[in-house]
Amino acid sequence: MTTLEHAHAIVARQGWLSFPPPPFRQKVLERCRLETFAAGATIYSVGDPPGGMYGLVGGKLAISIAPGERGPYIAHFAQSGTWFGEAAAFTEQPRRIGLAATRETEVLHLPLHAIREIVAADPGAWRWFGLASIAHVDTAVGGADDLLIRDHVKRFVAVLLRLGGCRYATPPGAPLEIDVSQEDLAAMTNLARSTAGALVHKLQAAGHIEAGYRSIRLLAPDALRATLAD
Repeated sequence: MTTLEHAHAIVARQGWLSFPPPPFRQKVLERCRLETFAAGATIYSVGDPPGGMYGLVGGKLAISIAPGERGPYIAHFAQSGTWFGEAAAFTEQPRRIGLAATRETEVLHLPLHAIREIVAADPGAWRWFGLASIAHVDTAVGGADDLLIRDHVKRFVAVLLRLGGCRYATPPGAPLEIDVSQEDLAAMTNLARSTAGALVHKLQAAGHIEAGYRSIRLLAPDALRATLAD
C-alpha cells in the first residue's frame, strides 16, 4: 500500500504537478486524499456530473471517449503522474471522458470544492490547472497524427508506443505493460482484428513485445521506435 507521502512524491516529480511552482503544488497536495480502486472499477463515466480531479499514482487507468455517434470506447491509457477532471472543473459541465481501473489502482483525488477553494483565494491559479488540459491536448494531437500514418504497420507500432507511454522517449523501468485486449487494440489502431493479431505475433516473434491475456509488454521500445524512421 502506497503511503500518502510516497504518492505525493510520485506526482510531484512527473506529470502535471511537476510543472507548477511549489507553493501551488503544496496547496493541491494538502487537499488531496489517496484512494484505491479495484480492477474493473469505474472512477467516472462519460456524461457523469462534474467533479474533482484524479491523479494516477500507481496501477493502470483506461481512458474512454464518446465524442460522436459511437462509443464509449477505450482510446488511451494513463501513465503515473497524469491528472484528469480539470475540464469539468473549468466548465462545471458533464464529464467528457471516462476513467476505469484495469488493475488495482491508486489515485490522488482533489475534490471540486477544493479546486474552488484554491482559485477563490488565488484566481491566477487557473493558469496552473490549465497546464493539465494542455498536456491532454498534446496527447490528443499526437494520437491523431499517429492515426494518419498510412502504413498500417507503422501506425500500429506508433499507437503501441503511445499506449505504453514511450512514444518519443523510453522512460526508466522498461519493459512497459499495457492492459489491452487485441480487440481493443485493433479498434485503437483502426485495423481489422485479424490484422492486429497478425502484427502482435510478428512483433512478438521479433522480440519487441510479449503478448499475454489482455496485456502487451513492450520489451524493446527503442527498437520499435526505430522502425518508424525506416
